[in-house]
Amino acid sequence: MVFYHVIVTVLGYGIFWWDSQIYISLARDVLWLIFVIISAIVYRKKVLEYLKKWKKVWLWLVFLIVFSLWISFLNGQSLTNMMIGIKYGFFYLIVFLTASFVWYCGIKKINMKEISWFQYLLIWIVVIGFLWQILKIIRPEMFMNIWYGKFDDFYFGANPPIYYLTGFEWTTRWQWIFAGPNNYGYFLIAFLPLVLLWWNTGIKKLKNIFKNPISNINFLYLGLWILAILMTLSRSAILGMALIFVLLAKDWIKKNKKAAMIIWIILVLGIAGLSVLKWSSTVWHIQAKFAYIWEIVNNPLWHGLGTSGPAVHHEGTMLPENYFMQVMLDIGTLWFIFWAVVIFQILLVFKNIENKFKSEKIDQDQELVFLQWRRLYMWRSILLVIWLFLHVFEDSMLNYIFFVVFWLTSGYLSQLYDVKKSLNIKSLFSKK
Repeated sequence: MVFYHVIVTVLGYGIFWWDSQIYISLARDVLWLIFVIISAIVYRKKVLEYLKKWKKVWLWLVFLIVFSLWISFLNGQSLTNMMIGIKYGFFYLIVFLTASFVWYCGIKKINMKEISWFQYLLIWIVVIGFLWQILKIIRPEMFMNIWYGKFDDFYFGANPPIYYLTGFEWTTRWQWIFAGPNNYGYFLIAFLPLVLLWWNTGIKKLKNIFKNPISNINFLYLGLWILAILMTLSRSAILGMALIFVLLAKDWIKKNKKAAMIIWIILVLGIAGLSVLKWSSTVWHIQAKFAYIWEIVNNPLWHGLGTSGPAVHHEGTMLPENYFMQVMLDIGTLWFIFWAVVIFQILLVFKNIENKFKSEKIDQDQELVFLQWRRLYMWRSILLVIWLFLHVFEDSMLNYIFFVVFWLTSGYLSQLYDVKKSLNIKSLFSKK
């Protein structure tokens, strides 16, 4: 991940020209798809078995993309704009499903050692992230030598700044190796539920966390992770973090309503303070959302792929700062239903996985994978909030870091349920 970022910075902004980033990113995507095709050839006997469980998701996704290309063609969009629209609108779904296929076909068993390696990887990601940010302050010339820009705001096509600056007296924001602080914040909150699962293992009461060295390390690690979220100064990331704690601490909140209320007041004041600190951004977000609500009301059909969201860095003209609006502007409010059906079909597969683990006996390793998958699965609630404020899939690195991991485990776990016992639509809304 770090290596890829440095390659993009050095080649894309230094040795060649900034447009070459697009080709580097495209080359990475092509290599991933080649890997998927090779997997399909090697495990061709498993393809039909996989499709029995995942075919509805694939069929709806293909229908969504084909329809989106068709209406974009009718609106006179260029092929380039169509590809850009897919990248920013639906490519994460393609990464989702190809990853689920790879693990379904290729992995028969996940053991405790492999899970531990992933845990250590996340630990080192946040530790290296802190060292990386500190080094930018004390040795900025080193980063200048690999074509980083000065301390500044983001400007598309310009060299990436050493630190992003915002609001009052140009306050610095952490973004590590991501495209920006918001993307880094999303990565951190996406894996936070998993970090909390590891931290909480074996700890029954808060007073016990310092009784052994492992607990001390886990506590320090969790503290660094939360501090990194705060250092992004991303309001949506902080709100997403709060939502995670609410989802994981429902029982505590019921028993400690006054303390929970105080925490919420502090949180609201904190986000309000950030909104004042980043006042120009706050005003822009509010104006953009109201402006494009009226755009959708007045033109409810479609504009074509590549006209909204991060596509404004190319030939797009509309930046609603809201993923739901972005999809509606590209393919229309009525056909937004197609996108919703894809998500709905994914949730049906997930419901099957959950029912499998509730009703049948599984071994210890499978149970651990399931518990970690359940924590990653919290994205469905978090995204509903984040999508209101951001187009988080602007950074394609996020697609691979989070969604590949999540869907690899989803593909593995989907091996275990019987397609003959698949659920009907009503079961998706049944109480757990």
